[in-house]
Amino acid sequence: MHFLAGVDEAGLGPILGPLVVGGVGMTGPAGTDPWRVLKAHVARHKHEKGKVRVADSKKVNQGPHGFERLEQTALVFWAAQHGGLPATLGTWLLDLGVDLPLLQRCPWYEDLSLALPRHGTADWLLLQGELVAKALRKAEVTLVDIAVRPVDVEEWNGLIADTDNKSRAHFHAYAEVLGRLLARLPQAVDGHLVADRCGGRMHYAADLRRLVPDARLEVDHEEAASSSYKLRRGEHTTSITFAERGEDRAFPTALASCFAKYLRELMVECLNRWFQARVPGLEPTAGYYVDGHRFLAAVAPQIEQLALPRHRLVRVR
Repeated sequence: MHFLAGVDEAGLGPILGPLVVGGVGMTGPAGTDPWRVLKAHVARHKHEKGKVRVADSKKVNQGPHGFERLEQTALVFWAAQHGGLPATLGTWLLDLGVDLPLLQRCPWYEDLSLALPRHGTADWLLLQGELVAKALRKAEVTLVDIAVRPVDVEEWNGLIADTDNKSRAHFHAYAEVLGRLLARLPQAVDGHLVADRCGGRMHYAADLRRLVPDARLEVDHEEAASSSYKLRRGEHTTSITFAERGEDRAFPTALASCFAKYLRELMVECLNRWFQARVPGLEPTAGYYVDGHRFLAAVAPQIEQLALPRHRLVRVR
């Protein structure tokens, strides 16, 4: 058996809304390609009717039906692992282990009753989830873990204050999901984890040694396009690669990117809905720099009137 895992994030660039890190771990026979195993139910390079698409979330979440397709991908694989679907955003966050009281210090997250799915019907998603699960079982592939970790604005700003470095703050968020996946790694198998590169960062050895102190770490290479390491525990080795476009290289990384993007979209929807209820005609925002500042200018009177803590709404970097 072999362990294959991936980590990716969504929302590093915006000034509003959370950074979300996703991680997926799978086991299966060495050399198994999940895209090939699931080709009857999963598309890779383009949208295909009747299938969900597992690819870079930016590609999945394109066009007028992009969010619906992104949601299908995330919830079908959630159903494949768990046998059911979360009824609301709040129940999903609880399933993911998120500290809701901490998150709900932000008034826009007080009501997390956003019904899931946002589009379509649960019946189709559950059916597709069962078909995916059946195909995985037939190929002796197991979805070991799906981790989705939101880092909201207040926490992000705290990481920046602690590190004074966006790259280090970014990796701190990554490290929790990386550590969780490595902890799920069966001790008697080799593995490969592919993570999307953290910005322009090339060097990860010191952080990996702190993350997995009981393993021997070897540096394969550290270059502009990718950095690769080997973690050795006894007779077994886990390769870890940080690479540009990691989601194009490995199925779990692509799926992780879809989970991360889906949760970010839901949380930004909560932010938009809360302010739109108080500012008639307010256009929603995705939170990126230019449009994020347009949004902030439009809601400035509400921020002042309600004395909203800016460090919970706007990223410092």
